[in-house]
Amino acid sequence: MDQRYRIATEDWIEFEEEQHQVTGLTGALVRLRSISGHHQTIMLSVLLTDPSFRALAAPPANADNGAAGLDPGGVLASLKNKQARDDALELEAHLHEATTGYRSGDSLDKQPGEPRPQYHPDLLLSDRVKAKADELGLTERRIWQLLEEWKEKGLWALVDRRKARLRNPLRNIDERVITAIREQGAAERLDSSSSVSTRFRRRCQNRLDEDYGPGTVELPKPDTFRRVVKLLLHHSPSDPAYQRISDANQPDRTFGNVIAHRPGQVVMLDTTPLDVLAWDPAMNDTYNVELTVALDVATRSILAWRLTPLGTKAIDIGLLLADVMTPEPMRPKWADALRFQMLRVPYERLLSVDERLAAAAARPVVYPETLLYDHGKPYKSDVVKRACRSWRIDLQDARKLKPTDKPHVERLFLTIREQFSMHVAGYKGFNVAHRGKHVEQQARWTLDEIAEFFAEYVVAVYQNQHHRGLTLQGFPDLNVSPNEAYAMALGSAGYVDCPRDPNLYYELLPIADDGRAINAYGVELNHLVYNADVLYQFRRAKSPYENTRWPIRYDPRNLLHAYFHNPRDGRWYTLRWTKALNDLQPFTDITLREARRLVELRGGDPKDKDFQEQIAKALWDLQNRTDAPEMWTKTDRKRHTRDQHRAEAQAQDEARSTPAVPAAVPVPRLVPEVAEPTIPTLHVVPTVTDEDDDFDPLAVQPAEVWNPRTSQEG
Repeated sequence: MDQRYRIATEDWIEFEEEQHQVTGLTGALVRLRSISGHHQTIMLSVLLTDPSFRALAAPPANADNGAAGLDPGGVLASLKNKQARDDALELEAHLHEATTGYRSGDSLDKQPGEPRPQYHPDLLLSDRVKAKADELGLTERRIWQLLEEWKEKGLWALVDRRKARLRNPLRNIDERVITAIREQGAAERLDSSSSVSTRFRRRCQNRLDEDYGPGTVELPKPDTFRRVVKLLLHHSPSDPAYQRISDANQPDRTFGNVIAHRPGQVVMLDTTPLDVLAWDPAMNDTYNVELTVALDVATRSILAWRLTPLGTKAIDIGLLLADVMTPEPMRPKWADALRFQMLRVPYERLLSVDERLAAAAARPVVYPETLLYDHGKPYKSDVVKRACRSWRIDLQDARKLKPTDKPHVERLFLTIREQFSMHVAGYKGFNVAHRGKHVEQQARWTLDEIAEFFAEYVVAVYQNQHHRGLTLQGFPDLNVSPNEAYAMALGSAGYVDCPRDPNLYYELLPIADDGRAINAYGVELNHLVYNADVLYQFRRAKSPYENTRWPIRYDPRNLLHAYFHNPRDGRWYTLRWTKALNDLQPFTDITLREARRLVELRGGDPKDKDFQEQIAKALWDLQNRTDAPEMWTKTDRKRHTRDQHRAEAQAQDEARSTPAVPAAVPVPRLVPEVAEPTIPTLHVVPTVTDEDDDFDPLAVQPAEVWNPRTSQEG
């Protein structure tokens, strides 16, 4: 009768008069490791038919008990059985005494009463071994075996294998099943979460049937299958999808390090949704906010930040670079300890270079050399490229969907969430699974107030908190804060004066594609006509630029105005939308696209002469539904809040530069009304009063264009 054998990983067998341990099974091949440490691979059929093959019921006495291929010292250090380690140390002390006469193994570290007479170093080793065998109740042969194994394998040879056996929880699992689970887990890294016992199990079985034939390899029972999946996969298919997607973004190679030795050498830019809802008191509604930051790698300092409604623009990124090189102003209620002069830098000498530092807060001001950013559309715009070209800043983009290329700023967002966002009313969590039930009702801060809170957090908390990634040179265990790292870096690298351009805001604005021609009625931009008195002297004139057209700049956050640079006096002039002679509020390019869409749905054509009037009417309908604002849709409320905030931000950015020459508001000519035919039978003679004689219709001034700065002052 044929005898049947079951071989699994870590089993011990006898083959060719030597004991082996099974270290792996791959199809029809078996990998063996002999007790002497030699490896070989043999076919399973050859092994089972060999006359010398015999399965062992227990591991050999001198086997490593599962430690094959492992570091014996590491196995010993990882033992949970403290008694087994103590027994091994005690046995080692006995062997030291048997070989040297001292339990420590050193005559300079002897204990009281050592050496004992039966273990005196002058005695023969065989006599000391015999005495130790009598003391421990072992045979002399066993003591000599322990000495030989101890010399070869160290302390691990003295550990009781019965108490230190390493168990492999996958020893009874087919290697083909393990491979299928790993391959299917890799294939579902980007999929939605599912149950391990249903969809994932079915797909693994389908994979096995396709690779080895239907029914050839069967999956273990559901409970065992779930346990194996948990052991093999870092995140099982039932875990949240964002965790598996995040792991999938990690590179499949050794992580690199972005190293910077001086402030500004590498500055990382990134944008993320802030985990706080902002509240609009005018609309009594909440909306999402985006945070854009610039992080200096050398000092881990937050150099600049911008909070905007959802949808960051390229102009926001360009002006963020200007913020990096501009000191952060002190707020009236901030403590004097937050002033720039408290950074422990040569303040008086720096003040002679940049007088703006006198009223600045304790936030570093650097001249960036290299910008590291992702593939976001605002970062790859002409505005950012033009600004970097003007300031001689190198651009380096990270790989797409590889957040590990800029890990410092990604880790910063987690710090901001834990130290700032979680403690602000209206915190909504970083995904739906972490969102509370009444977040909208708890939001109470406007976007401007959140921006002020964040500025205080950066200057007062983050910049002064010790950072684990920053160490003092020569003291690797002493961490420093970003401000302290900046002060030390100035001592070694020096201070670089940042450029100050009074026309910085206008030079960062995007330029209309291919320029514009100045016609008798003005310039046309985005199907809107802009005009100002300064354009009169340039009508139908060719520009000195290569394409003979005039560059017209505009701010997509406020399309009521455009800007024109006069080459004759070098000044910037504001161009006004000709149809903005009513109380239209500033609007963004998104609102303009919505108005154009509404006009085109009604049959409007951009080539029609009255298209601008239709656009103006559509904007009026979108903006001035003041008869019942509580009836506005959620989209209307969010659009109103977005346009209002972006107009205020645009006004603040414009105020930092030399003010452009404003465009005079033209007085419209009133077309006289056609007199109605008089009825002869009435002969009504109107009564003329003094007030009618004094009334002049031409003196009526049109409504002023809304100015956010004026409205705030009022």
